[in-house]
Amino acid sequence: MKKIISLLGVAVIFTLFACNKDSNSRIDRKVYPNDPGKMSGTPKVLCLVIDGARGETLKSMKPPVIWSMRDSSVFSWTGIGDASGADGATWADMLTGVTGEQHGVTGDDYTNKNLGTYPVFTKYLKDAGVISRSAAFCASTTLSQELIANSMDVNKTFTSDVDVTTAVISELKNDSASVVFAEFNKVETAGKQYGFDESVPQYNQAILDADKNVGSIMAALRSRKNFANENWLVIVTSNHGGTWPVAPEDNDGTPFSNPVQNTFTLFFNPRFESEVVVRPENIRVPYEGSAVRLYGPPDSYVRAENADGQLYNIGSGSMTFEAKVKFNKGPNGNYTYSYPPFFGKVAARSGTTPGWAFFRNGSNISFFIGDGSSKIEIRPSVGFTDGDWHTITGTVTKVGASYVAAVFLDGENKGTGSMASNVTGITSSANTIMGYFTEVFTDQYVDMYMSDVRIFNTVVSDEVIKQWAPRTYVNKSHPNYANLIGYWPCLDAQGGVFADKSPSGKNFSLKGNYKWAPFSDVSGYLFPVIPNQERYVPNPVDIPFMILNWMNVPVQPEWNLAGKSWPANYRDFPSTIQ
Repeated sequence: MKKIISLLGVAVIFTLFACNKDSNSRIDRKVYPNDPGKMSGTPKVLCLVIDGARGETLKSMKPPVIWSMRDSSVFSWTGIGDASGADGATWADMLTGVTGEQHGVTGDDYTNKNLGTYPVFTKYLKDAGVISRSAAFCASTTLSQELIANSMDVNKTFTSDVDVTTAVISELKNDSASVVFAEFNKVETAGKQYGFDESVPQYNQAILDADKNVGSIMAALRSRKNFANENWLVIVTSNHGGTWPVAPEDNDGTPFSNPVQNTFTLFFNPRFESEVVVRPENIRVPYEGSAVRLYGPPDSYVRAENADGQLYNIGSGSMTFEAKVKFNKGPNGNYTYSYPPFFGKVAARSGTTPGWAFFRNGSNISFFIGDGSSKIEIRPSVGFTDGDWHTITGTVTKVGASYVAAVFLDGENKGTGSMASNVTGITSSANTIMGYFTEVFTDQYVDMYMSDVRIFNTVVSDEVIKQWAPRTYVNKSHPNYANLIGYWPCLDAQGGVFADKSPSGKNFSLKGNYKWAPFSDVSGYLFPVIPNQERYVPNPVDIPFMILNWMNVPVQPEWNLAGKSWPANYRDFPSTIQ
């Protein structure tokens, strides 16, 4: 049985039932929380590191031994390694339990390593007196000499993964073996020479060979004469992935779309229930940042202006305008207004003046397009009367002799309209504005915040609008990213501009007595960027933390470890690997 591990780190305890061939009899399978101190058997650790093995590749290939280990593992194919993707930094992370800022190994440079302050995890085990023997067997001389050195009782290097495997098997015949660490580099060597992907025969075969080595080692582990009286935590992991082209639509700009950082990790014990850790998505976290309040009236206003020239004119082409908006209470004592514009490129938001604009229309939003003699003025099918963040979207395109437009609220609630037009293209010489406009319909001026403002020189599809409306960012995974001609997060927190993050480089200049102010708003609609989202999956720094926890050594605050533990659920009888 497989289940998704809670991203809040809360283990769900439940009871499974296994039936034998007699349907009237039942074996109760009790599941216990992760507490090695209450489990029988001497705790021991076997850690196998397969350099350069991409987690997503293993997930796709399903190498038989490692794949079967999932049934008794807390595991992930979407682990995240050091951004450098270097051996040195990632090895140091998984041996010390701290990051490069602490252990001092950056990339493959060991000049400033600080293993005195942040030692290899075996020091803590030895100081606690919980291990009788530790051994390391490496394919890399650099790892052995620069990082492991004398931190383990046995430290040997070999010229091939096969020889490393043989040495590990020999060590497992030693009754006193407590911690066994092994590093294999054939997968990384193949990746560097041929490519880090399943489609590359040499890389594919290297992973299958590594899987075979793991199988041989696991067979030797189960053959230990005292295995029944021991409690082994087996860690199989990679230090980093490797370079491989990523399709633009799959690149979301996070570590999860960087194949160099993609790792895999299995924390295995025969009594673990299977739990898969996946990339965090669609988690409700506060929408946070620093924003500028945009408001009127004329004698005291704040707005943002963009001298864009012709760039944000509709012309005779297609455009999509999007923004996150949040209104403050206005002169009506609530969140409704009559009828101030707040985002557009138009000289005067009245009549059929050429250009485009959004304006607040009571409890709704109106999207306006004018060509000088005709206009489109449309609203979403529903409005809103709260002070929460909402996404507004307007699209417009020239179809024959007509302009066709649509408007959306929160990616849905679509309203449409069209107009026949004799002009060759809708243009305005006005600056593009966010916030206060000089001309309004009544004496009610806008009071609001804007963020995540996007302009595309194409019509984004309804499906994509709906998909991206709850997100508070845009990146290369957006299907129309190549059409992005303006993107302003509006959360810069300093300076006198809303900086344009698109290739256009068209900043909005802030006008009036503007102030940056922090905000943190919980939304039932938005899915903001998850802070430090890579920590929701296993990282190399977590390995020492897991080992110390397994060996019942309390982690001391003064060690400043950066890792975390991944809780497992136990069943009350062991499961074997075929």
